[in-house]
Amino acid sequence: MLVTACGSLRPPATSEISAAAVATRSYQQQLQLSGRIQVQYQQNDKPQSLPGNFEWLQDKNSTDITLISPLGQTIATISQNAAGASLQQANQPLRSAANLDSLLNETLGWPLPVSGLRDWLQGYILTPEGKHQMLAAQENLHLEADGWRIRYVSWQDQDGLLHPKRIDLQRYTSEAGEVSMRIIIDQWKTP
Repeated sequence: MLVTACGSLRPPATSEISAAAVATRSYQQQLQLSGRIQVQYQQNDKPQSLPGNFEWLQDKNSTDITLISPLGQTIATISQNAAGASLQQANQPLRSAANLDSLLNETLGWPLPVSGLRDWLQGYILTPEGKHQMLAAQENLHLEADGWRIRYVSWQDQDGLLHPKRIDLQRYTSEAGEVSMRIIIDQWKTP
């Protein structure tokens, strides 16, 4: 995995991020997030836009994601664990596969990099050696990982811990053209 990072010359304002939040930040195997997502992609050579909300639950061995429409209807329930991956969409049969990222790309019509998001949502990247590396908490921090261009637009200090607030992702795929995602994390919980 190639990973490069470069940050903005302007660090975040000290009122936004306290020194205590930076000092106590650590990678969490278990966490629960909720927020908003906006996905833009191409389907049949036409631009598509999918706004909605999401709920994210992860532990050491599994990830569960619920994608929710702006009106509160469940669009998809996504799960991955040691046994494999599954996707349940409204009025559709349950789909299963060994690899969640490819299952989502085939079914949703656009890629959702779940394996990378386990780290990226926390402001970490996975090094080639398999270690979690903390990213500098800088606004407009840019990096590339797993073929995605990632931009950390803003960070938040929630309950004395520092977390990303908004993350933008971009990637070109032959199936969905230029894919861009805006993820805004509204709520963060750890057990």
